[in-house]
Amino acid sequence: MSTVLINRAARRLALVVQAGVVLVLVLLAVGWSLVPAASPIAAASVLIAYAMLAHVSAMMARPDASRIQWVTLACGSVSAAVLIRSLAVQYFGRTTNNAVMVAVVFGLWLVAGIVTAARTGRIRDAVFSSTLSAEIGSLANVGFILASYYVLRGSALQEQFFRTEGTYDDFARSGGVDFGAFVVGDLFGGAFFHLLLGGLFGVLLGAIGGALTVGVTRVFKLPGDRLPNTAAAPDGRREVSGRE
Repeated sequence: MSTVLINRAARRLALVVQAGVVLVLVLLAVGWSLVPAASPIAAASVLIAYAMLAHVSAMMARPDASRIQWVTLACGSVSAAVLIRSLAVQYFGRTTNNAVMVAVVFGLWLVAGIVTAARTGRIRDAVFSSTLSAEIGSLANVGFILASYYVLRGSALQEQFFRTEGTYDDFARSGGVDFGAFVVGDLFGGAFFHLLLGGLFGVLLGAIGGALTVGVTRVFKLPGDRLPNTAAAPDGRREVSGRE
């Protein structure tokens, strides 16, 4: 029965990621309808990879680690909040310290991998956990950028964001003539790189955190934990129950 519950938790986490993928795909389609010349194919390709990895992670979820999904979801959600805040303040003419923001986000993704590796003893599980956390944060980040542009397009808040972000200067340097087309193309390019780098850093941080955690656990594991059981059998012979 516990296996069923754990698999359900893993599937729910995968569904959260896949729902985010669908939402961002819809937002990309909206931008494409506004500017048909701007292609979101590259970003959509990364999103499909996100959905596939979430499915694989649910299929390979361990039956003896019921809290991993909650750790993954928590780290991903907090990283999403940090990323969205760094964008939201720009609508009010403020900026955040990007170095601190990146360090916090990467730290959260790393923690997901470390906690998972500590519970399961597997680097693979740590990679899945960190990567799914990264996917959650990256999907929220890209989704917020796209949705806020569509909702606030033409408003004073959006103009303030463009001034803070330096979008007007970028457009002037590009030599383009259609600012709206430039913005949508820039959003699609940014979505692709944010999604791609988010996923790649999730894999990397999961591998690093998992390898370090598994290595440290093995080094500091008590010698007695690896000794076979040599308790005497009733007939006087010594019974060995260690692994052959």
